Amino acid sequence: MVELVETRRVRLGEVADFINGAAFKPEDWGPTGARIIRIQNLSDPSKAYNRTERIVPQKLHVRPGDLLVSWSASLGVFVWDQDDIALLNQHIFRVIPDDALVDKNYLRHMLSDALDSMKRHLHGATMMHVNRKEFLSTSIPLPPLDEQRRIAAILDKTDELRTKRREALAHLDMLTQSIFHSMFGGVLSRALLSDAIGRLVGGKNVVGPDDSPNAFRVLKISSVTSGQYLEAESKPLPEDYEPPSDHVVRDGDVIISRANTTELVGSSALAATTNGKSVLPDKLWRAVPTPRADSRFLLATLQSPAVRGEISRRSSGSGGSMKNISQPKLLSIPIALPPMELQQTFATRVAAVERLKELHRKHLAELDALFASLQHRAFRGEL
Repeated sequence: MVELVETRRVRLGEVADFINGAAFKPEDWGPTGARIIRIQNLSDPSKAYNRTERIVPQKLHVRPGDLLVSWSASLGVFVWDQDDIALLNQHIFRVIPDDALVDKNYLRHMLSDALDSMKRHLHGATMMHVNRKEFLSTSIPLPPLDEQRRIAAILDKTDELRTKRREALAHLDMLTQSIFHSMFGGVLSRALLSDAIGRLVGGKNVVGPDDSPNAFRVLKISSVTSGQYLEAESKPLPEDYEPPSDHVVRDGDVIISRANTTELVGSSALAATTNGKSVLPDKLWRAVPTPRADSRFLLATLQSPAVRGEISRRSSGSGGSMKNISQPKLLSIPIALPPMELQQTFATRVAAVERLKELHRKHLAELDALFASLQHRAFRGEL
């Protein structure tokens, strides 16, 4: 006989304290002192930390293992896994669970599901921003602590499998660059990117309403920033807009972002297969290879650390948040251009790596769907 577990529902604000961070100004920063945790440090651990000697209340001190929720611009739930005590910046909650009521790991998953629900509600908004009162009023199931730990363990195990798949994909990404370096690191034949790219074709800045019936959609720059072509990263076009054929992405196109942050300007991806309905915006270029360049070799060249660094150095812009690279500056970057036979050997090896990556992506997508289902069932008190 299955034992039924009594589950009541409570508001997030009833089981934890949510402490917002301080507004640190540039004059507070310095070369020494405690690290300041900003949203960008949580979403990208490689980002440099600002430091400060400023004295702040103890409640803004983030200790190892603390739960953090970024609630503006980039929404997410994080655990501070560093050894030092850092300081909490604005737009981040430090979450202090009531241990007598809620298990911290269980609460972490409930917070993630609550934010996912809000992201769906805020879809299409220019700047995502969580309303504190509304967020803390979110209702979650609260079974007994032993049941909370059981549910958290199930979700943690599934999440661990997802993490392993992501790590495998990251290693395969590094393998492509390792193959590139081992084959072409010592190539003496020097050339310019203009010897590998015959022309760069840009699109047009046109966007339609969300309910536009136009089958064509314009790509966002986020469709290439990961180094993988993400066709779903797109926006609607006006109903009556018929894109020029040269603006439609085709199978095998190498796509380059001409505008983005200093770190991401020049991001590129290979559109191996497309739906034939994706259109270039003004901030993305299609790179048409010359007869001297293979498209997979060209992509690896564009994604190599040397070329990525050169693009960042050559990009310009009045603001720190958005940089641009011009066609002349991009095409004049020096590269190695080996014989086509070597490039095609490289392309064959990379194709084998891509098949492995596609398998891992498929499994990861299945795990993501399973995790979302389990988390949603847990949020409804059905797990």
